[in-house]
Amino acid sequence: MTFARTKLMMQDNCFEKDPGDVELKYVGPHVSKLYDFIHQTLKSVFNIPPSAIQEEKYNWGKGETEKISVSIVTHKDLDMFTYIYLKISFKADGNDKTGNAVITIKPYLRTEYPQDTLWQRSLFYEMLRTIWHRIFYSKKRDEYLEECRHLVYMMQDRLREFFKQLREKAA
Repeated sequence: MTFARTKLMMQDNCFEKDPGDVELKYVGPHVSKLYDFIHQTLKSVFNIPPSAIQEEKYNWGKGETEKISVSIVTHKDLDMFTYIYLKISFKADGNDKTGNAVITIKPYLRTEYPQDTLWQRSLFYEMLRTIWHRIFYSKKRDEYLEECRHLVYMMQDRLREFFKQLREKAA
């Protein structure tokens, strides 16, 4: 992630077709265990530290059934200018015997170029950056998009396997 006061940012959905996000639905027991599993999966699949995971909204109500609503934002740096940015929404309602959950994953690939100094804002610098980006960096960005899709597929597969494990434990 580039830390700059002013920056040029390019963002692409990792999946080209609209809506560009992944939605997983689970109906079964032990929906509250999904919360911890999402964190573990993010850390292992994307190889990021816990400090890169931030919860924007967190609601967990306990009654006859647990109601959980969490919004998670995380990023994985790929190089000096580019990173994968994930928004994950987790909503669940249930108890140890039955419940349902919806997990929405919105993956983006972001490239940020700082524009703080006079040199970085100059027309000459912008021409050089554009040439460099088109000739050398666009192929690398395509590789990063493929990596982003691959990592999201891996996360989906692990979540589906965990869904099966939760159902088998209940049976």
